[in-house]
Amino acid sequence: MRVDVLTALADEAAAVTGGCGATMALWPRAGVETVLVASHPELGELVELEHFLDDGPGLHALRSEHPVRVSDLVHEPRWTRLGREALARGLRACVAAAGRGPGATAVITVYGLRPGEPGEPVAPFVASLARQAAWLSTFAETGEQHEREVRQLRQTMEGRETIEQAKGMIMQALGVDAEQAFAELRRTSQNAHMKLREVAERLIAREI
Repeated sequence: MRVDVLTALADEAAAVTGGCGATMALWPRAGVETVLVASHPELGELVELEHFLDDGPGLHALRSEHPVRVSDLVHEPRWTRLGREALARGLRACVAAAGRGPGATAVITVYGLRPGEPGEPVAPFVASLARQAAWLSTFAETGEQHEREVRQLRQTMEGRETIEQAKGMIMQALGVDAEQAFAELRRTSQNAHMKLREVAERLIAREI
């Protein structure tokens, strides 16, 4: 899923909950690197730190499967380093929640400038936005996979057409049948250490 779309979702999460900014961590699928985005660059540093430490409100929300509200990051004993870094950026509180889709998981953390903001009532809404992000990522991944498959199929078909055209040229030039023409193409490919399609393309271009 495009990073600019995820960043826009983080912006929206902050805007609708009354926060000053938000971060998002997205796990598109197994084996794919986590995507980290933020509505502001300084918040990006915070989400990167949380994942470097492998602990923080967002990851706790993910692992516990419950929203996490920190009313004052300065006095939160579980995440003292994160609290210091947040304070250095003028941030005092946060609400984090995780959401899951069929093939992805997202965590959104919304930050506030004053202790207690945003308030507890926004936690379910943040969780809902995280679920939406996870579902959107799943659909985007499915669409991208479909596009890749279509491109691969198109390339395969184009390759076959190129090879068939080259075979026809060999058949006409050497007076051989299709099987013999293909064998000649394959022999040239092996001797030149080139792919069969590349040999066919060069033959059609009369470069060999």
